[in-house]
Amino acid sequence: DAFARARIAQRSWAATPLRRRKQILLRFHDLVLARQDEALDLMQAENGKTRRDAFLEVVDIAVVSRYYARNGSRYLAPKRRRGAIPLLTHTTELRHPKGVVSVISPWNYPLSMAASDAVAALMAGNAVVQKPDTQTALTALWSLELMREAGLPSGVWQMVIGRGSSIGGALMAGADYMMFTGSTASGRRIARDAGERLIGASLELGG
Repeated sequence: DAFARARIAQRSWAATPLRRRKQILLRFHDLVLARQDEALDLMQAENGKTRRDAFLEVVDIAVVSRYYARNGSRYLAPKRRRGAIPLLTHTTELRHPKGVVSVISPWNYPLSMAASDAVAALMAGNAVVQKPDTQTALTALWSLELMREAGLPSGVWQMVIGRGSSIGGALMAGADYMMFTGSTASGRRIARDAGERLIGASLELGG
């Protein structure tokens, strides 16, 4: 159901002008800083971090959001390349969204790693279906709440909560691109399944 909603939402999101996406990310940046005490409380309760370490995550996701808002248009702009026959032909390199990106994020950085991968995917015109770690799901859901408050349309970024052993297969089956941070053993399985489906995968693995 989440992927079906995401595919519908992604089509209109991909057609949304870059300046509009930029505005949403900048509002998200402002909301994260303005309401940081909520995030700090959640991270301390769910993760056990010191308040100073939790604050570093607030700063990180604020910086990442502002970075992609300011630079996304440049990264996504068409680029002229030399053609196969110089002077007679030219090539234009175009950027297209992947579609729906699955993100599986870990418990140890429950805000910055939950939101930073999603922010990059969203700026590029993708929809996101994300599974945060169940231990720190409230922190991840807080970031989604703020992004929606910033103006992100419904369905573009969704979260599903559950164990990887029970919903990981569905996350892979519905994805056009997979982003995973976690164990090496799980990363091997994801790389194998992504290879079978011929989709891209970004893996940050323990060890």
